[in-house]
Amino acid sequence: MKKHILILICFTFLVSVSPVSAQSREVLGWLEMIRVYPGNMKLRAKMDTGAKSSAINAYDLKKFERDKETWVSFELRDHSKKAKPKTILLEKKVIDSVKIKRKGGGLEERLVVNMEICLGGIHKEIRMSLIDRSNFNYQVLIGRTDLENDFIIDPSATFTHKPLCRVPVQMDRQ
Repeated sequence: MKKHILILICFTFLVSVSPVSAQSREVLGWLEMIRVYPGNMKLRAKMDTGAKSSAINAYDLKKFERDKETWVSFELRDHSKKAKPKTILLEKKVIDSVKIKRKGGGLEERLVVNMEICLGGIHKEIRMSLIDRSNFNYQVLIGRTDLENDFIIDPSATFTHKPLCRVPVQMDRQ
């Protein structure tokens, strides 16, 4: 009897510490729309489980010092087919610098900042490297580090969710 109780306790413990179940995660397509805050800008993003980290297309990068810390100013632009595309200017504290392997070989150093995004119904802060992605099809790349625990990717689907997060007003200020 004691052996059965011990087995039951061990099983209960294993189930309670197991990874997040598939039922509690949102299923996304390999392409989705996201919102970026501040600015409430809607951008197309590629869910890339082959990339560890996330990146965003940043224009006019300028590093500067503020309170003895490194900051960066940059522009985000939506490339929608609107008559007047939206552009926002952001200033963010640089939290890291990473070296990324380039497709053609070699390493590229990129600045990393925290960005607030809405993906599906989930609002979260993620680390994003800043890079000129104007030669790429998608302005935003969401890597597996920012997908794990919240999402499952369906490679046969696209644009399955609208970015519908309830974001506090102060998050949408520049």
